[in-house]
Amino acid sequence: MAVKPEATSTARIRLPSRDTRAEILAVASELFIEQGYEATSLREIAARLGITKAALYYHFPSKDDILRALMEPVAEIIGELVNQLEAARNMAEWADALTWVIEMIFEHMDFFRLLERNRHSVQQVHETFNELSDHLQMHERVDAAVHTTASDVHEEIRMFAALGAVTGFDDWAPRLLADAPPDIIRSELAATVRAILRLPKNRTRHPRPAATTSAC
Repeated sequence: MAVKPEATSTARIRLPSRDTRAEILAVASELFIEQGYEATSLREIAARLGITKAALYYHFPSKDDILRALMEPVAEIIGELVNQLEAARNMAEWADALTWVIEMIFEHMDFFRLLERNRHSVQQVHETFNELSDHLQMHERVDAAVHTTASDVHEEIRMFAALGAVTGFDDWAPRLLADAPPDIIRSELAATVRAILRLPKNRTRHPRPAATTSAC
């Protein structure tokens, strides 16, 4: 009996769809950090991705648009921080909000490396971030949150000082932020916040020993 040849499938294999926009942002971020925003051309970004300039222009008409898109996550973090500060009912919850934003800094370190390498270009594109964070409205909201939460002027001063210690750290120490061990920066910033607010240090939590079973 003759063996029939196996039928070959004519169904096309679907490859995973390519997220070209996300790839453009990732490559642009790398190049902006490596060689600077001004020294990077759209042609270089397209060449590294293996796409045409026309394909790049479809997603981003200009290099400034790429930089704005790279800044969007930071705008979201700023907005969420202000929301958390407004929701804080006491000094401890104010410290929790600032500790949260410290963690966000390290989840978005590529942005801070990009900022440190291209601070002048970023300021030109975003007018020192006013465009991103609705600067004036943000200040009004934070000021109202402090006034609502603080019990007196002494606490108001400490709350603003703690906020400044975290949000101004990258301005004053960008190289330290990029080069120092992240765990040390995290712990020192968090401890500084609590010290400014005159809160007790967080207790170090030690893992419980694993339960052991005795032989019967």
